[in-house]
Amino acid sequence: MKRIFLPLLLISAPLAAQDIYRMESFSANDLNGTARFVGMGGAMSALGADISVMGTNPAGIGLYRRSDVSATASLSAQPHAEKFNGIDRSRASFDQIGFVSTLNLGEPDGLKFLNVGVNYQKSRNFKNHINVQNFLTGGLSQSWQMMDLAYADGWLDLDYSEDRELSTPFTNMGYDTQMIFPTFDSQDRVNGYEPSDADSYTYKRVQWGGAHEVDFNLAANINDRIYVGITAKYHFLNQKSYTDYSEMLIDPSNNSLHEYYYLNDEHTEGEGYSGALGVIFRPVEESPFRVGFSIHMPTYYDIETSSELYMESPYKTEINGHEYEYSSASDAIYNNYEMRTPWRFNVSMGSTVSDYLAYGVEYEYYDASSMRVTYDHGYVKDYAIKHEADRCLQGVHTLRAGAELRVVDGLYLRAGYNYQSSPFKEEAYLNQFLNSSNYNYSTNTDYVNLGELQRVTGGIGYRSGSWYADMAYMYQTQKADVYAFHLPSGGANTANRLQAAQVDLNRHNIQFTVGYKF
Repeated sequence: MKRIFLPLLLISAPLAAQDIYRMESFSANDLNGTARFVGMGGAMSALGADISVMGTNPAGIGLYRRSDVSATASLSAQPHAEKFNGIDRSRASFDQIGFVSTLNLGEPDGLKFLNVGVNYQKSRNFKNHINVQNFLTGGLSQSWQMMDLAYADGWLDLDYSEDRELSTPFTNMGYDTQMIFPTFDSQDRVNGYEPSDADSYTYKRVQWGGAHEVDFNLAANINDRIYVGITAKYHFLNQKSYTDYSEMLIDPSNNSLHEYYYLNDEHTEGEGYSGALGVIFRPVEESPFRVGFSIHMPTYYDIETSSELYMESPYKTEINGHEYEYSSASDAIYNNYEMRTPWRFNVSMGSTVSDYLAYGVEYEYYDASSMRVTYDHGYVKDYAIKHEADRCLQGVHTLRAGAELRVVDGLYLRAGYNYQSSPFKEEAYLNQFLNSSNYNYSTNTDYVNLGELQRVTGGIGYRSGSWYADMAYMYQTQKADVYAFHLPSGGANTANRLQAAQVDLNRHNIQFTVGYKF
């Protein structure tokens, strides 16, 4: 197979598309915080008196009777991952630092304590490795999607800038590298494109960075029965992603295989703000049993993204009469937009048994489909993305349970369990054919449908006077279906003909906390 074509080697576009898969990751939170909090599975919203509950139920800070300062570091590893693009499967992280200051008002009745706190905490660790090797496609190729995207109420002639603006950078680069080759009618007009066929693909993606928050808390203890609190939150995120995709193309003349590959280096930064309100109360005065409620307002993000793209095919290119062994194209894409994450609701229960046992359970819910994207400082809504969020995303249910046992004076053992349902509906897929200016600058074809997530935790803690030290271990299990691209099985908006590659996204995590109470 030989195609001779003069490619456009470098083009530049003003936007980088965002999709519901990228943005869903900005709405979710990990189980993270102090080692005590993690060791109990995060089920401390009603128990309180831990710095990390600022982020789950602000009223929990009202249970403090002594000031507190703590710092936490962690080490995480993904056992099924391999080193890629210089990023190892394990990584150390600084996860938390904060303090609480208590003010004892000395009132026998009414307002007894007024507490304030500030805490930094990593709310989401984006580090993730996905590796799919030599996955058979049955002839299906990424170029088939390039071909479909070159049709917009008539075949676009991608040799002209006016038509290129109606397409995507991904499709234009496919044209420049001859992955799709134009066909012409009798009037020498483009009437279609000839794609390539593939035997298999290899997909590698490494993602790192994190979502972070700084919490400012005010909480009160009313008569040792009612605790109220408010947290103002400042958020910032930094996410980097590097995708290496390749196909073994089939040469129909002799059935030999030739390599095509596509690289996408993405960088996302953002900052935003939100808030939370919470209450904890003891229904029975003589009982330590407590019930808690909290409401978390959406986070309003301003986000900037950039992508550097490179595509190379095995087809020969002629420049000034000289033939080269491959065709290549590159691009750089940029975008700014605003995003609103969903509301979040939490209900919790907890109690103690003498001085030896503490336990808690809680339930949290948010509707992933309610996230929204706007442009021009919130005045222009992207209804196409709203529709895709409604079609693909669903409510997320989280259940947490945990307990702490005092073995002897100063020594504590902890255990917890955490379950989170999938944010994606079964029929979810990345739709590239949207009537949205955002999607006209799409750089990604891959998507990952995450399954349910389970976490098992354990921990140990030691107290000596005012000092304390805690360690926690967490094992997280999650399966996911990986799709390199989407090809409708029959007409528009139908299931993917390409089979999913199933991967395990399991993770080990160890947390260490040191603190001082005074």
